[in-house]
Amino acid sequence: MNEKDLENKLLEIIERKHFELNLGKYYSAKFSKIKDFEANAIGQIGEEFIKKIIAKYTEIIDDGVIHNEYDIKTKDGILFEIKTARKGRTNNTFQYSGINPNYNYDFLICLGLCEDSVHFRIFNKQNVKYIHKERKFYMEQENFKKQLVQMNPQNQVNYKLTLNILDLYDISLLPEILEQLLV
Repeated sequence: MNEKDLENKLLEIIERKHFELNLGKYYSAKFSKIKDFEANAIGQIGEEFIKKIIAKYTEIIDDGVIHNEYDIKTKDGILFEIKTARKGRTNNTFQYSGINPNYNYDFLICLGLCEDSVHFRIFNKQNVKYIHKERKFYMEQENFKKQLVQMNPQNQVNYKLTLNILDLYDISLLPEILEQLLV
């Protein structure tokens, strides 16, 4: 799949969801309708999109419809958690909410939606590090380190991860990286 195919697949899902919610507004940018969706719908769009891409490489035996600690399980037992966010209005960041560092998944895929582009980053579960002295969780990859922040002061289960657009990769690289993980 090339970048155009990936973008068209995502656009198809966004258009259908926009119609289902009867939002009816017209926008000029390719993915601008994402502005109208609640966070839950954004998450559903991202999950469906990633499922369609993974299904090109392997069979999905559990798609997380019943709430599990993951969103996708492949026939080889690889577990994916999918988080989707749209770019913030005033800056170039994406806030991925509801990340539980103790959940049982192999890879966390962070999908970032802009009005005119799509980006991503994949983290291996082993990238989640707990620094006991600091009592904080971090997402670490090579020269990359970002703190997972509690979603609210009393919630020590769910965390959020804020990534800058510069921390993410262009969607055109997604098929190649997923194929390496799945084959």
